[in-house]
Amino acid sequence: MKDEVQLKKYLPSLIFAIILPVIAYLFLKMLGNSDTLALGIAPAFPVVHMLWSLIRKKELNPVSLVAIIGFLISLLAVYLTHGNNLAFKLWHPILTAAIGTIFLLSVLLNRPLLELASEGENHRKMLIMTLFMGLVFIFHALSVILLAFFVETTAFVLLSKVIDFSAVGVLILGLAFLRKKLN
Repeated sequence: MKDEVQLKKYLPSLIFAIILPVIAYLFLKMLGNSDTLALGIAPAFPVVHMLWSLIRKKELNPVSLVAIIGFLISLLAVYLTHGNNLAFKLWHPILTAAIGTIFLLSVLLNRPLLELASEGENHRKMLIMTLFMGLVFIFHALSVILLAFFVETTAFVLLSKVIDFSAVGVLILGLAFLRKKLN
């Protein structure tokens, strides 16, 4: 029940962070705009959503915040590479690779990150769940990075979102399975 409430709470954030930017990108491309312009404007949705949450609910939305940080990183990368689309394609997998690496390092150090967020949970359980999350993040990042180099931008935008949703699904189902199995 608690997981269902959390999912409902963050579902609008996922829509604003994943679905609406894709629709905006495709719409801007249909109007004849460049990939760089379309990729630059589309991520504005998480920014709008986070500002709305701050004004309306007086809370900082973590999903939107991650999307905004990634967007700012991509803008910096595009600026430094003089408008290279690859910079826009790679910000997201670089961020998820960093998160995955941090999760895996915490497992190697026998200090699983999930244990820090839980109260009194079994150390072995938190170790396994942290390992699982780290591996999902790393596989997600590697898949999107390979995609960035081998498909054109419009196909990348669509296929990378399939990978994103698949990774979220694997995380949700995998963690639910592990919780059940490890209890």
